[in-house]
Parts: sequence; C-alpha cells; structure tokens
Amino acid sequence: MQPLPPRALMLAPMVELSHRPLRELIEPFGGCDRYYTEMTSASGYLANSPFDRYFVDSEPRPERTVVQLYGVEIEPIAGAAARLLGERLAAGSRLGGIDANFGCSAPVIEKSGGGVSWMKDADRAARLIAALKEAAPGVPVSAKLRLGYEASEQALIAFCRALEDAGADYLVIHPRLKHEKFRRSGHWEYVAAVSKAIGIPVIGNGDIRDLAGYRAVMERYGAAGAMLGREAVRRPWIFSLIRGKEADPAFSLSAPIEETGLRMISLIRTLLPEPLHISRVRRFFFYYCDNLTFGHHLRWAIQNADGLDEVESLFKGYFDEAPSDRIKLER
Repeated sequence: MQPLPPRALMLAPMVELSHRPLRELIEPFGGCDRYYTEMTSASGYLANSPFDRYFVDSEPRPERTVVQLYGVEIEPIAGAAARLLGERLAAGSRLGGIDANFGCSAPVIEKSGGGVSWMKDADRAARLIAALKEAAPGVPVSAKLRLGYEASEQALIAFCRALEDAGADYLVIHPRLKHEKFRRSGHWEYVAAVSKAIGIPVIGNGDIRDLAGYRAVMERYGAAGAMLGREAVRRPWIFSLIRGKEADPAFSLSAPIEETGLRMISLIRTLLPEPLHISRVRRFFFYYCDNLTFGHHLRWAIQNADGLDEVESLFKGYFDEAPSDRIKLER
C-alpha cells in the first residue's frame, strides 16, 4: 500500500473531466500526489457497459490513481472493487486506491440512493467501507463526502468516525451541504473539526485556486492534503505552480497555452472513443478558455462545434488573431 504523502495535492473526481487525457496533460508539468477518476457506476462496470473501461483507466500513473465507484447497494460496489483488483493484478499493474462516492448531489444519483444519499445511514456506509477493504486487500480505501443534509458538526464527526472504525484509510470532505453548489464558500470549519476528531487523514476539497488557498486548507483548517478540481482543468500546471511557489515565492513558469490545448485535443482523439469526444472537449475548453484574453467568444464557439476537427480549427484560428496569448507567464 502506497502511503498518502504529507501535504498531499490531489486531482478531484469530475464527471466528463477526470479522464486519462487530463491526467496525461497534467503529468508532464510535474503531476500530483493522487489522481481520482471520474465516478464509475459499479453495476455498469460489472455489466461490461461499453464505456466503463475508459472510466476506470488509471494510466499513466496507476499507482497514484484512485478509482471512484458509486452505486446504491454494497454488494455490487464491493464486487466491482474485487474485479478491478483482479484485472490489475492479472495485467501486472497497480490499483492506487478505491473511493466510495458519498458526495455526489446530482438529483439523478441522490434520488436513486447513491452519492450523498449514503450519508443518511452511517452504519450502512461503514459496512460498505468494510466490504471494500475485504474485497481489495492491500488497496487504500477512501470516501469522498459532503457535510450531509443538515449543518451538524456532531453528526458529521459521528459519520466520519464510523468510516474510520470500518477501516477507511483517509477521507475527502467537500465542505458544502447536499443542496449547496459553488456560489458560496465552503464551511471549512467542519473540515477543521473532523481533522481534530479522527485519527486518519482528512483531505479538504473545494475553493482552492492558488498557494494561499492551499496553505489555508493545510494550516488554518488542519487538513492533511488538498484536492483541486476545476482549477486543474483551467490550469493543468497548477500543482507544479503551487509546489514551486511553496518552495520559492519568486517561482514562476511559462504556461504553453496553445500547445497544451492542442495536446488535449490530440489526447482525447487517441485515448477516448469517438462517442465521448465532443462532450469531453467541450467540458475541458469551457474552463481552459479562461486563460485567453477573448476566451468568452472562443468558449461559446467550441460549445457549438460539431467535432474535434472543428474545435481544433477554432482553437488554432484564435491564436492567429491573438498570438500574444500563446504563452502565459504564471507567477
């Protein structure tokens, strides 16, 4: 079992974003301590759903990549973990971790009994963690969760203690309630309270965009690590920037904006099946265009593009009009 490094930096699980092409894009900039896949339906994976092998692909760093599973029943989620481990061992590869999704608040997931719905019953959630530990011996098991349905520090700590007692190796907390989106800051005092109350590492997720945000999570709220999501899509070099500036406040890097965007298009084309191409490229550039002076116009042109060839043409054409945007100095 690979231990969680101190002051860990992690890539969050994000639907249509946390796929292999994004990890391949981030890795040459220096990578991060843990990558998470986008959530995978345990039942769909067991039923050999046509795209699930792409969702559980953990290259290029399988030993650092955690596969996040979601479902509504314990048995198929544990069965998926056992199958994943068996497949990796047979291939001579590694399984960097299994994560139980206790945080997704999308209505279709929550109403079916998955995601944050697991937080209604701490004992049942703990049984899932125990089942995952048994199904995948030697593999780190984590859970990513929200604050639940109501603001209660006592209830959250009790839930997290139950997961700790069941064998969870660490927890990731997105400090918002079930109904809260991204329009307000997270309730980080809950991360601090849980970090003090339990003995396993607690990772904070959300609102982290720079070194100051990372340091606040680590030092003000006592987390063992920080998980970044959309900021790593906007700036795939963000982990390198944070580590560099932590070591030297004068650190800077020249981000190759055009080259990186074109590489993402190429990675999506070669590593994902054609039916996933347009949704994934649109999602990526929705955030990545924030790096461009006139990104708003390009963003919406890409959202209306029909395929990768058109997206590539639009992206290249932008730099013919704004060549100074090809390189961005990050300080």
